[in-house]
Amino acid sequence: MNKEEFINIIEPVTNRNDCILWGIEFLRGKRRNTLRVYIDSNDIADINDCENISKDLSYEPMLDTILGEDYILEVSTPGIDRKFFNIKQLKEYIGQEVDLKSKELIDGKRKFSGILTDCNDTVFSIKDKKKQSLLKFNFKDIDICKLKPNYNELIKEYSHAK
Repeated sequence: MNKEEFINIIEPVTNRNDCILWGIEFLRGKRRNTLRVYIDSNDIADINDCENISKDLSYEPMLDTILGEDYILEVSTPGIDRKFFNIKQLKEYIGQEVDLKSKELIDGKRKFSGILTDCNDTVFSIKDKKKQSLLKFNFKDIDICKLKPNYNELIKEYSHAK
């Protein structure tokens, strides 16, 4: 089964729970496979949303048909260091720092870090903090792209919110 088929099963369940399907990962284990579902919300997704969606998905017969009855289902939020599953997700994070790893070597390396400066439907750009150069990437050539949160800023925001 491909990822689109999983999405077609899982997305209606997340939407019924007023959440957004952020992404899915399928991990093959030695004994059992794991289906990891990431959810978000326009408001705040919390542990209750994860629990409700997990319960609803456990009653989804198509998942059992595809995965068998012996699999692990994990439902969580993407967290503050969120992984990006598609390029559309990057658009609201322009101006923030990201870490990424390309599928192939680019100028002799695969790991990059910088400030997200631009994003369209296929290509995004980051400004390399060390070299101050602008790097462009096609999202389909990226193995993993994650938000790199500024923990000092988050701590300041949290302490001022009290």
